[in-house]
Amino acid sequence: MHILLTRPLEDCSEMILKFQSLGHQVSHLPLIRIEKVNYEEINFSEYGGIVFTSANAVKFLNTVKLDKNIKCFCVGKLQKKSKKCWFSKYNCG
Repeated sequence: MHILLTRPLEDCSEMILKFQSLGHQVSHLPLIRIEKVNYEEINFSEYGGIVFTSANAVKFLNTVKLDKNIKCFCVGKLQKKSKKCWFSKYNCG
């Protein structure tokens, strides 16, 4: 099978290796660019938790003023990235 991956290389390098190890031909053509956007500061103390829908959301979150005990919920397999952000309470999967 020939697989075309269009995400930035940093977001799909593991997939490329996995597909190649399974005998697939892989072409990488990055058609999208993931960039941080400026947003109004969020007062997380007003919320009981944070839901992340992508690894990039975790990557770009400003954790400087964030209470590390806030509950973190992730869609998909973002557990490794969540730990990287030092959350003490997380539920991923």
